[in-house]
Amino acid sequence: MELLRVNTTNPYYAEAEDLMKDAFPPEERRPLAEQRDYADHNPLFRPHMVLDNGKFAGLLNFWQLDGFLYAEHLATLPALRGGGLGKRIMEQFIQLAGQLPIVLEVEPPTDDLKRRRIGFYQRCGFTLWERTYTQPPYSPALPAIPLRLMVHGQLDETRDFTHICHEIYHHVYGYTPAMAGQLLNDTSWNL
Repeated sequence: MELLRVNTTNPYYAEAEDLMKDAFPPEERRPLAEQRDYADHNPLFRPHMVLDNGKFAGLLNFWQLDGFLYAEHLATLPALRGGGLGKRIMEQFIQLAGQLPIVLEVEPPTDDLKRRRIGFYQRCGFTLWERTYTQPPYSPALPAIPLRLMVHGQLDETRDFTHICHEIYHHVYGYTPAMAGQLLNDTSWNL
């Protein structure tokens, strides 16, 4: 299994884009034109394709932010799910991160499927933080989404939550630092 950093000129990019559309609803991904622009021009954004035995098997998109990596999207082809590929991807990603902590978003544990997803990441060494995190909308017509953060590595919820949110809101969602601070303190987002 291999993680291969790509941009839109890579022959696997179209397959990864199709998988993004299938695996994530519009409110959980940015518009495709913006995604393509980030893949080609944003140095903090690291789109990777997953190759298994030389064939496209999935994707892992992450960001290099101040003091941590933010895993934005992980998906495998439907036919390959449940066979351990996701765990192998996470193991390789953790190894790639080295000493840098990793942060990712999950849905709150309100049903069996969401609890299983959280359990998957816990088995990979991630810790679920208790504080509600709000994913800003990827575009003005879409809703904000109440989520939770999971972390791998040396991060503390009390000490690091605000910094992590500011970094993600600013770099991933495009809010100015002042707007990110306002979003973090906006109690109407406590959905």
